[in-house]
Amino acid sequence: MGVMRRNLFLLLALFTALCINVRAEVTPQQLTDPEYIINNGYSEATAEEVFLLKNRVSGQPCEPLYEKSQNKFVRACKRFYSYLDPAVDSEERLHHDIKMSPHYTDL
Repeated sequence: MGVMRRNLFLLLALFTALCINVRAEVTPQQLTDPEYIINNGYSEATAEEVFLLKNRVSGQPCEPLYEKSQNKFVRACKRFYSYLDPAVDSEERLHHDIKMSPHYTDL
């Protein structure tokens, strides 16, 4: 009876050891690191968006992560269109100045 109990205990210990969930510890700071995001198959645009949102939440300045080189003519056309249509988010204007009361500049 003692040998059977010992074997049952060893089998239970082995089963318990196999069922223990072993994972590497990854912090939220590491998960939101741009290099980690890009290495896991996401685009640079997604990594930059996560970086900007993380900086906005923590109150740090929001600077672009990657510099995009564009033709000067295309950049000028985009800026002109963003001035004509205020609903378009331009690259320079990340935060909108929303006022809760009407103002004459709203017209």
